[in-house]
Amino acid sequence: MFEDIWNSILELTSKFVIPDWGSVVAMLPVFVFAGVIVVIAILFWKIWRQPRAGVGKVKVQPVPPPGVHMPGPSFAPPLAALGAFMLFLGLVFGGPLLVIGAIGLAVTLLYWLAEAVRIYDHDLGSTVTPLPEVGRDGPPPGVHMPGPSFLPFLAAIGLGMLFLGLVFGEWLLAVGIIGLILVLAGWMTAARQEYVKTEEADVTGHLENIPDPRPPKVLLSGLAIMLVAAFVIQIGWIPPRASGGEASASPGASGAPVEPGGAGEPGASPGAGAGPTVHAKDVQFVEKTFQAPKDTAFELTFVNEDAAIPHNIEIKDSAGNVIFKGEVVTGVKTTTYSVPALAAGDYPFLCTVHPTMTGTATAQ
Repeated sequence: MFEDIWNSILELTSKFVIPDWGSVVAMLPVFVFAGVIVVIAILFWKIWRQPRAGVGKVKVQPVPPPGVHMPGPSFAPPLAALGAFMLFLGLVFGGPLLVIGAIGLAVTLLYWLAEAVRIYDHDLGSTVTPLPEVGRDGPPPGVHMPGPSFLPFLAAIGLGMLFLGLVFGEWLLAVGIIGLILVLAGWMTAARQEYVKTEEADVTGHLENIPDPRPPKVLLSGLAIMLVAAFVIQIGWIPPRASGGEASASPGASGAPVEPGGAGEPGASPGAGAGPTVHAKDVQFVEKTFQAPKDTAFELTFVNEDAAIPHNIEIKDSAGNVIFKGEVVTGVKTTTYSVPALAAGDYPFLCTVHPTMTGTATAQ
């Protein structure tokens, strides 16, 4: 009974933490393109609303404060963004695009590095002269320094947890999403505090930095606890699994897990004969195809041989509509799915946790 309740909870949460990744990944370029269009439209709108410069007035060239070297405009950041976009485009569509994207990102980053080295050499040559005996306490007048921050480091940790979840399963993915949201929320709060101080400086003429951040012990501890808890649940330590000789649910129920050696083992399904069997190993389906009787409900045996990795089988029609979706099971484990009757034809199937795992079922 406990495992039935747990499976129901997992099935409910999977609708939120395990969406149809195939459709989501396929739409990523569209989302990125739509975001770029929105940002460009907002920028053009702000530029359009700016007051026009007075006719006949001479443009004043901004001059940095003494002792401050401004590197000037650079094409490196947009080029690096373009290279990163090419890389992610290759990750989605694969093939030559992935190689082109990796080369593009490497070239743009090398260009940025060369530009930074050139600026560094320029500054180093200009500071060879002896420094004054009395140094300035703080930045030069008119320059506001935001101070150190742990947030970029924490954001990298949150992003790493997110990608870890995309590879190994839904619980780690949920923790990664929560961690990244918490870090980004803290980053936005710090940026807001900096903005408020800058606005106050525009009015009062006094530049005041926000206090130096304290080590994020609470946030790091919380992320570590959530990561460990998600790992323990992901590998199946909690809740405890049924023993190897017990069937955890009645065989033949749709999506009900059956341990190896029980009534749901391939060739032992009562009243239905030996149905098709599909194995998952090394994050791919061993059987890329299987045959099923047309216009007749059948039992599909699914063997997940990947330890501590969740898989399932989802069957779609030619239009992409979901006909059957089996529950997600964490390996190593065997389960028997009761699949409804299929009309004659071919039906693609996939794993909703790892959409790159695909195959084709044939009803005849």
